[in-house]
Amino acid sequence: MRARDHSRKIRPTSERVLGVLVASALAALVLAACSSTSTTPSSGGGKTATFALQPTDSFTWMLPLENGANEEPWTLGIDENLWLPLYFEGKGSAPVINYALSLALPPVYSDGGRTVTIKLKHYLWSDGSPVTTRDIQFFFNLYKVGEPKIATYVPGQFPDNIRSIDYKNSTTFVLHLTRAYSQQWYTDNQLVNIVPMPQRAWDRESSGGPVGNFDLTPSGASKVFNFLYGQSEELSTYASSPLWKVVDGPFTITSYDSVNGRTELTANKAYNGPDKPRLSHVIVECYPSDTAEVDSLRSGQIDYGYIPYSDYGLLSYFKGHGFTVAPWAPDYEESVEVGFTSPIYGPLVGQLYIRQALQHLVNESLYLKTTLDGIGQLTYGPVPNIPGSPYVSPAERHDPYPYSISAARSLLKAHGWRPGPKGVMVCERPGNASDECGAHIAAGRSLTLLMNYTITSLVELSSQAEAFQTAARSAGIQVNLAPLTANTMYSVDGVCPPAGDCNYALVLYPLWFTNYGDLEILPTLEQQFGKGNYYGGGYYSPTAEKLISAAETHSGLSHLYALENYIASNEAAIWWPTGDNQISVVSNKLHGWEPQQPFGDPVFAGWYF
Repeated sequence: MRARDHSRKIRPTSERVLGVLVASALAALVLAACSSTSTTPSSGGGKTATFALQPTDSFTWMLPLENGANEEPWTLGIDENLWLPLYFEGKGSAPVINYALSLALPPVYSDGGRTVTIKLKHYLWSDGSPVTTRDIQFFFNLYKVGEPKIATYVPGQFPDNIRSIDYKNSTTFVLHLTRAYSQQWYTDNQLVNIVPMPQRAWDRESSGGPVGNFDLTPSGASKVFNFLYGQSEELSTYASSPLWKVVDGPFTITSYDSVNGRTELTANKAYNGPDKPRLSHVIVECYPSDTAEVDSLRSGQIDYGYIPYSDYGLLSYFKGHGFTVAPWAPDYEESVEVGFTSPIYGPLVGQLYIRQALQHLVNESLYLKTTLDGIGQLTYGPVPNIPGSPYVSPAERHDPYPYSISAARSLLKAHGWRPGPKGVMVCERPGNASDECGAHIAAGRSLTLLMNYTITSLVELSSQAEAFQTAARSAGIQVNLAPLTANTMYSVDGVCPPAGDCNYALVLYPLWFTNYGDLEILPTLEQQFGKGNYYGGGYYSPTAEKLISAAETHSGLSHLYALENYIASNEAAIWWPTGDNQISVVSNKLHGWEPQQPFGDPVFAGWYF
C-alpha cells in the first residue's frame, strides 16, 4: 500500500508530502517548470492525443519505486503505462483489480492462507526478452534494501509479512507469509505493490558498468538501487537514457522536457499485452494555471483536459463545441483531520460528543450543491461513496449525524456546557461522568477551536470553512479559521503525527485529500486510522485496532463493514463532502477513455480517434 498517499493539494489527486515534506523552493521550482509549456502535438495524422495535467502537476520520477515526494497519481499514471504492475488496479470505474490487464493470473492461496502461488502470463520486455520471475526477484531484492526511501513501505507489512519466497521456475513463484491473512486484503492491498523490473537491463551499479547479478547480495542490491534511484533524479536524461527504454507496458518515453514537464509517450511496438495501444503518441502537458489550461482547451490544443469548478459556467460552451464533459469520481474521501494529540485542543476534540456535535454542523448537501455545483459525493464515513464500489457498508450510505445546530447544542448542554461570553460555550460541570465535560477540561474553559485550511485558487474550500464556522458559532463553538498556504500546511500540519504533537483542533486540505491508502483497494484503514497513522491526527482506538486486524485476517465483507461502521460512528474524522477528481473535458473525436479510472490514472492504451 502507498505509505504516504498524497491525495491532493489543490484539486483532488494528491499532495501532502508528509514524510518527505516539499519545501518552498521545490514548490517554486515545480511552478517554474510548468510556466512555459508547449502545446503543439509532435505527431499528426489523428494518432496523437494530448492529455492535460493540472497546475503544478508534473511527471518528475521514473523509477517504478517512488519515493514520498514523487508518489503522486500523475507519476503513477505515466509509470504504469511504461512498467506494468503485477496486478492492475481499476476495472472501468470500479475500484477492483483488473485481471485482464494484469501481468499475472489470479493468485492461488493454500495452507490456510499462509502460502500464495503466482503464475506470470507471457509478457515481453521491449528488448524482446520475456518477463520472468527473475524480474520479480530483482524487484524484491531492490525493494528490501531501499525500504527507507520507498513510499509504499509500511513497517510490518509488505514485504515484512513475507517469510520466504520460492522461485519455482521462470513463470511461477511462491510467497510464504508470516501468518494467515484475508486473501482479499493480501491481494488487493499487498500484492498490488509488486512491479516487475527488467533485471537484464537494470542490474548494474553504474552507467558504464556491466549488467550482472549484483542484486543477489544485499551490498550489491544497495549499489544497484542507489544507482537507479540516482538516475531517476536526473530528469534531463529521461528520454535519452537506455535504462528507461526497456519497458513491458504499452508505451515508452521518447521526449521529456525537464524545464516545462512536457512528456511524450510513444507506442511500444514490442508490447504483447491484451490492450495494444491504438495511438502512436500521447503527450502529457503541464500548465502554470487553470486559465492557461482552459485557454489551450478552447483553442483545440488539448484532447483531454478539464475545467475547474470556478469555470463551471463553461460547460455548455464546451458541450456545444465538440467536447464531452464528464466528472471524474475518485476512490478517495474528504474529511477534516482531528488533532487528537494536540496539547491544547486534544482534550476537547478527544471527546466523542464534541466530534459528534461538530459533525452535526457540517451541511454536506449545501456545500456539495453550492460550492461544488453538485459534482461529488456525500461522505458519511471513511470509504468513498463512489458508484460501483463494493466496499461501502450500507450504514455509510446514510447520514448518522445530519445537519442540525440544535442537535449540536443539545449534545454540548447534556455534557455540562453552558453559554458564556459572546455566546461561546464554557465548561460548567468538569469531570469524567457521562454528563460532564470530560477528562482534562477545566471548569470555565471555553469551547474554542483552531481550524487550519489550505489557501488555494479555488474559492469552494474557503466558502465551506466559513459556512462551517458560522454554523459552529450558532451552536456556541468558536472555530477560529487559519487559512495557510500549501507549503505552510505541510511544514506545520504535515509533521503531526507521528513526528510531533498536533497544534490544531481541525485541519482541512482542499477537496479530497486522503484515502485509506493510495494503492490500497480494500479499505482496511490501517494507514489512515491505525496506530501511528499519518492521516488521522493521532487517532487511536483499541477497538479500531482489533477491527483492523480482523479485517486484514478474515476474508469477506462482514469484518470490513464492522470496521468502517465503527470508524464512521466514532467520528475518527469530521466527514466532509468529496469533490470529484476533476471535471474532465474530452474531445468527441477521442474514444476509449470512458469510464474514467477511479485511482486517477488514465489508461492510455485504450484510447483512439
